[in-house]
Amino acid sequence: MFQVAFTFGVMAIHIGKKIKEELYSQGISVTDFAKKISRSRNVAYDIFERESIDTALLNRIAKVLNVDFFSLYSSQKEFSLESIKHFNSGEPPPNYGKHAEEILLLQQQNEALQKEVVYLKKIISLLESPKAKAKKGK
Repeated sequence: MFQVAFTFGVMAIHIGKKIKEELYSQGISVTDFAKKISRSRNVAYDIFERESIDTALLNRIAKVLNVDFFSLYSSQKEFSLESIKHFNSGEPPPNYGKHAEEILLLQQQNEALQKEVVYLKKIISLLESPKAKAKKGK
């Protein structure tokens, strides 16, 4: 099993604190959280104190909270809770209530825009190709 703990420059990521912040921001009780990750309440509180965590456990926690905690380790910058990326599972994250439909619509619009960007990049590359420039010069 792997442990996840990285230090970027002087700033280390305290994964336990990030998990605790996300848990409370979603309004999930420690008891419910512990049940969902198949651990006791005492272990859940212990997790909040950890600076590093087993990747399998972090993956289970990420799925329960619907948050990609691994993204915290993906680049060398200072992180805030806002930089945590939510999984795109096709379903809105829990506790979004009346905003769930709006979030789903925005996700669909985002996917459409991403496809359009790819299409436009292809057009630009074709316009910048040597053949296109040769035809333009005639």
